[in-house]
Amino acid sequence: MPSIEEVTLLTMREVEILKLVAAGKSNQEIADDLFISIHTTKRHASNIYTKLDVNGRQQAIHRAKQLGILE
Repeated sequence: MPSIEEVTLLTMREVEILKLVAAGKSNQEIADDLFISIHTTKRHASNIYTKLDVNGRQQAIHRAKQLGILE
């Protein structure tokens, strides 16, 4: 069972972006959907990977599912 710190280590915006990543959206599509720049999208993704201690999209999705962040 993940600790509360692990489950809440991502910001609401990072969880929102992670859900769009899990839905298969590209960085540009995420940026367009959320009305943010692609640079900001990439920065959020980088922060997500660091916080989850993973190296990419698929690992982030898998780890988030393990932690109960994504279903």
